[in-house]
Amino acid sequence: MEMEFIKKNKDEIEIKIKNEDTAFFDLIVSIASSKREVDFVSLKKADNLVEEFTFYLKTKGEPAKDVLLACIDEAEENLGTLVTYLEKSLPDKKNKE
Repeated sequence: MEMEFIKKNKDEIEIKIKNEDTAFFDLIVSIASSKREVDFVSLKKADNLVEEFTFYLKTKGEPAKDVLLACIDEAEENLGTLVTYLEKSLPDKKNKE
């Protein structure tokens, strides 16, 4: 993954991301859009054939970096919970053989 900061202000972050799927950032956008301190959040993908997109976050005066990191922490926690649930719910490969 390659990342380039386009904007990096107190209440605004814009990052161009290359060679990465949008899936994790889709989750970040979903989480951030539910936060009171977020004014606007989006992903912009110009072309589906190119693995490049732009992530944008604007807050209502809160430090954008802190909001983004909190959203990433929450996304990681959600994914960890999902993995734990799936590991408990799905049969082991050993038992199947």
